[in-house]
Amino acid sequence: MKVAICDDKIQFHKMLKEHLDKYSMQRHVDLDYYDYTSGRDLLASNIKHDIIFMDYQMDGLDGLETSDQLRKKNIDIPIVFLTSYPHVVFDAFKVNAFRFLVKPIDMEKLTDTMDSFLHDLDDSNYILVKTDEANKRINIKDIVYVEASGKYCYIRDNEDSVLYKGTLAEIEEKLPQDMFFRSHRTYLVGFRHITSHTSTSILFDNNERALISKMKLTAFKKAFTDFIKRYTF
Repeated sequence: MKVAICDDKIQFHKMLKEHLDKYSMQRHVDLDYYDYTSGRDLLASNIKHDIIFMDYQMDGLDGLETSDQLRKKNIDIPIVFLTSYPHVVFDAFKVNAFRFLVKPIDMEKLTDTMDSFLHDLDDSNYILVKTDEANKRINIKDIVYVEASGKYCYIRDNEDSVLYKGTLAEIEEKLPQDMFFRSHRTYLVGFRHITSHTSTSILFDNNERALISKMKLTAFKKAFTDFIKRYTF
């Protein structure tokens, strides 16, 4: 597995790799490390990494800007942000970051992050959607929202919108409750892709919006806060 570490402090590279080496021995996973001390060096690399550990604050191009450029190049590699400032977690949602680890890195939390990453590679994290043309395999974490349309609904993922010939209630049953929320009678929203919200609407990382009904607002806030607590380490 190819692991990229992008941090302008080379001493941190050494510390993180010591932690990852311990994980590698515990889980019997082979990890190959690729070191970058700036965002520009990472962007210039032709290596296809499996996961990136990204320092949030770096001289020159910071972690958020580097990640944004990766996403604009359609590079959807899982990114784990590393920072000493937990309050910037909401910025990580803008580039669909995988996790958010607070420095100094805790071994138990790093283990949980890597376990989750390996778990996501499993086929059980996909759903198969029957369309008019063919069956489409969709990664659950790529789903931004689902919108009802008559008897059917549209699944909006990172690539496009797919017509699902079933009801919103049916697709809701297929998706994990800790990652999605029925914010409105016509919307099921994915927490991973939310960048902000008001009392009436939700903004996603693709700049599209969904509605929140007044009756759902309190429950939505609690569920979203719980998700952020799980997401931030």
